[in-house]
Amino acid sequence: MQLEEMFHIKEKSWYEIISWAKLAYDEDKNEISGLATAVPDKDGFFIIGDVEIMKQENSGSNTELDGDAVTAYKMKYGMKHKNPNMKFVWWHSHHTMDAFWSGTDVKEIEAWENDSFSLALVVNLKEEYKFRVSVWKAAGLNIAQHYDIPLSILRKNGIKVTDKMKEEYEELCSDKHSYVTHHNNWKNNNQTTIWNNSFGVNKVNRPNWNDMNKYSKTLELIESAMDEFMSDSLSFKDFNDQMKFLNSEIKNHNIKDYKIKIPKGSKQALINKLESCFPEDLLEFKDNDIKESYVQNVDVWGGNYGYLY
Repeated sequence: MQLEEMFHIKEKSWYEIISWAKLAYDEDKNEISGLATAVPDKDGFFIIGDVEIMKQENSGSNTELDGDAVTAYKMKYGMKHKNPNMKFVWWHSHHTMDAFWSGTDVKEIEAWENDSFSLALVVNLKEEYKFRVSVWKAAGLNIAQHYDIPLSILRKNGIKVTDKMKEEYEELCSDKHSYVTHHNNWKNNNQTTIWNNSFGVNKVNRPNWNDMNKYSKTLELIESAMDEFMSDSLSFKDFNDQMKFLNSEIKNHNIKDYKIKIPKGSKQALINKLESCFPEDLLEFKDNDIKESYVQNVDVWGGNYGYLY
């Protein structure tokens, strides 16, 4: 049997993973992760199932499982299947980004090193994925080879976020970073309250609709460049060139409230930076009052603006 033919995932399990990814993005714009089992059947095919999430801390670009929760899951399904050849699958989502292995993902995969092989899966909301078999040892040899192979998926139904999933998500998933969401404050504050200095921002500092139009487009272009760079479709040099170009456009459009602070250092340093930040984190504002003013207006208007550049 060829390696590419060995791994299959149950239809229900596949859509459960995609549904978790959708729920995490819809609720918090975050990634999410969990575990599954891969149990060999009588013909030697590994069947992936038992998809679960557990206690974790998440952000828009990272997800970290609680160590004790991972141990509990492994004990639970080890006792259930009692199969010494069973493997665990670490899975996580990249929501709107491409399915690829980031630097953080590679470190997590390495943490699952064992005496044979380990399995990892990354998905996005378009149901794109990468499935990796990492062979660590064979016949007593240290190999450490990684193979991204197809995963056989039987599709009949579709994504279904259940009430039970929503309850588990609220209970188990915490937001690792405090960042601006475009709608949360609108849910808890009416427009009048927000405009009445509820954030303590001086009225003089409030950006107008045109200012917010430019700001929104700036964030959109930064995010696009970040996603392309992290998926290896944009080179290190081209990313920096794009940031320089955006800074020149900011200047050309007479924007004086902020500019892009281009991260310095090596390609790996940039990767490390972008793994844990959002587009607005690359902006340097004139002062904190102006920054808070933009944050306030994003919350008020929901970030729905037109195009500029």
